[in-house]
Parts: sequence; structure tokens; C-alpha cells
Amino acid sequence: MVEEQARLRLVEPADAEAIGALTREAYAKWVPLIGREPLPMTINYAQALATHRFDLLHVGEDLAALIETVADGDQLLVVNVAVRPALQGRGLGVRLMALAEQIAADAGLSGVRLYTNQRFAANIALYTSLGYRIDREEALNGGVAVHMSKRVDHPGAIAAAIACVEAFTERFNAGDAAGMDALLHFPHVILDGARLIVWKTPGQLPEGYFDGLAAAGWRRSTYHDKRVVLSSPNKVHLLVDYSRDGEGGAVLSRHANLWIVTFEDGRWGVKQRSY
Repeated sequence: MVEEQARLRLVEPADAEAIGALTREAYAKWVPLIGREPLPMTINYAQALATHRFDLLHVGEDLAALIETVADGDQLLVVNVAVRPALQGRGLGVRLMALAEQIAADAGLSGVRLYTNQRFAANIALYTSLGYRIDREEALNGGVAVHMSKRVDHPGAIAAAIACVEAFTERFNAGDAAGMDALLHFPHVILDGARLIVWKTPGQLPEGYFDGLAAAGWRRSTYHDKRVVLSSPNKVHLLVDYSRDGEGGAVLSRHANLWIVTFEDGRWGVKQRSY
């Protein structure tokens, strides 16, 4: 298979001419559709090599495909993906997009983003099939640019953050306020409806808090789901679905909260909760 035979390498300064030639060849099919050369066909790649990362795929001795990326805020921007026309549809572009996600994860970025022409329907369909979503559209260069993005997960951070929340829940159900504090980071922020509460130090849980819960019939809280909203190596946003349960596991109430768990001072802790 072509994909199995492809060899990946980083760019060298001498590759600029070959990159430009391959890009022009790959994008030429779009010229009749939009009536002009797409932006990647107009770039001086000798200059682009100085500021952007290029990863090249070779099949045999020939340059078969490339991806151009650059960090943009907390995301990796895919500037250009080009595959030689004779090799399109054989998985090379998909392999390069997977590489972009790995680059983003390794760099601690939250995701990958890109933009493409609204009229390049095949491109939009491919990115959608790879898990990218459309964020917005804007007028650009006489056409419409479709901006798309995909979140990149960080499994180690997610596992650690979930373990922190589960440990906090265990201490909560035990009525152990000091144990709960040990799993928070301070200042600790709570957004209770429209009310902003900041705990600057431990020991802020109101006196008699658990007595009040028990008087209302509470016996324990059960966390049913912890869905990742956003992650990086040092921060994980979790949408937490939990219930307050009474005797025999009867559900008294059900809630959905946003928790932000961060890695600070060598440990994971809950930094912010929004109710």
C-alpha cells in the first residue's frame, strides 16, 4: 500500500522549491472552480520555511505529500496540506492530519484548527469525517473561508484529573472537609449561579454544611458522568453529572456542573467549580 511505503521526514532548506511545485500541482484543480489561484499556490516557501513547520512524506525518492503547521495561541494551525494528484485518495492526507494532532498534543496545545474555501466541498467533507467541526465562516480573498477545529485530548492529564475528582467525591461523602481541601487549589473559585465566591485559603466550607445536607435527607452524592470539555497537559475541564442521593439510593436531585482541574505545585487539584 502507498501509505505503508511512505516515509516521513522534517523539511530542509533545500526543499523549498519542491514544496512550491507540489503545492501548485495539488491545488491546480481548484483554479477553474474559484477563478484564481488558492493562497497556498502564491506563497514564497523559502520564506515560509523560516517560521512554519513542514513535514514531508516521500514515496520512494519522490515527494508525495506535505503538511505545513504553526502554533497559533493554544491551537496548532494547519496552514497547508498538499498531496500529489496521482496519490490522492490513498490515505496520505489523513496520515498527515493525524500527525498534526500528535504535534499539537506533544506541544501541550488544546487542539488543531484550519480553514478552507467554502467551495472546496471535498476538503470540508474529509475534515468533518476526521472529527473537525465548523466553527465559523468569514469573507476572505473574494470568497468564503470555513474555519474548522478539533480538540486534542491528553489521556494522562484526563485520567489524573478524573482521579482527583473521584477522590474529592470520596472525601465529600465521608464529610471530611480537610480531605476535600487537600484536593483543591487555592485561591479556589466557585461560580454559584451568578454569585462569584473565592476561597483564598482552606477551611472555608460553612460550619454545619453536612448537617444541613443530612437534615434534607442527603446520604451521599453519586457522580454519574465526567465528560471532558477541554484538556491540556496541565488543565482539564470536566462537565460533571451527579446526583444527591438519600436512603436506599433514592435520587433527591440531579445536577450538571463544570469543574476545572489543574496541575499546580506538583499535584492535581480542583481549581474552579461552576454550579
